[in-house]
Amino acid sequence: MGNEFVSCSFLFLLFVMLAPGVTSNVLRLPSMDFAEQIEDDGHGHGHGHHSSHMHMGMGMGVSNLANYDPTFTVMKDVQVGKTMPISFPYIDDLRPYQFLPREKTRHIPFSSKALPELRRYFSVTPGSKTDIAMKQTLDFCEKEPPRGEATACVTSFESLAEYARGIVGSDSEVGIVRSSLISSTTPTLQNYTVVESKEILTGKVIPCHAEPYVYAVYYCHFQVNTDNKLFMVSLRGENGDWVDAVFLCHMDSSPWSEESKSLLRLGLKPGESEVCHFFPAYDLVVVPQ
Repeated sequence: MGNEFVSCSFLFLLFVMLAPGVTSNVLRLPSMDFAEQIEDDGHGHGHGHHSSHMHMGMGMGVSNLANYDPTFTVMKDVQVGKTMPISFPYIDDLRPYQFLPREKTRHIPFSSKALPELRRYFSVTPGSKTDIAMKQTLDFCEKEPPRGEATACVTSFESLAEYARGIVGSDSEVGIVRSSLISSTTPTLQNYTVVESKEILTGKVIPCHAEPYVYAVYYCHFQVNTDNKLFMVSLRGENGDWVDAVFLCHMDSSPWSEESKSLLRLGLKPGESEVCHFFPAYDLVVVPQ
């Protein structure tokens, strides 16, 4: 299967680092590196998802900040006209998040059993942060999927398209949606106003999250019999910069555990509300076209 089967509208977002001393009421989209992943609980699985968005912080004026971990939010917090302080960490090299051609990855084993061979092939020192991150990602990708989810770790556009077509239909075209490019001169921290929030009517939504590895690996997951809504939210910064940010809402939280990190962080019980989050630019969403 060739790249021509994947209709990709790439909207790359470059990030700038969070200003020192800012700790609350700020949406933080952090850079994603090996160290951050390791310092988390391995992969930060919330209510059954892995995702790098578990590292994101969102503060929308929640009254009980002592018990609030600003990773998730709800739809009403992203209304047109609402202003919020947002910090975009800066990534100056997006190559680690761009797929290699399948011809380059298909002959490289992707298995924890092959880790010694992979260390030699990529000149990775045993016990290094890169080595630990590789092992964690391989172990995670080899786990059985959560009940009610179809999951895959993909290493090329071709494998991504094959996985997506297995969900949306073998004859379907699929596209990729990502958050947009902002200027590298954007202030570290500034207020952003929601200018527009437009739902992307796609039917099935397949989130994919970048994993720490020596080349681009994405963990994709699709929850069966769930209702998700996908939005593109246009934000205008105080300095005039614009960001079109992907915003995903899980509309039915009733099947989730009461111990779900996302519900606990929002002070909600299962089924009380939708749970939403922005996507950093190194993650992506696959949609049928």
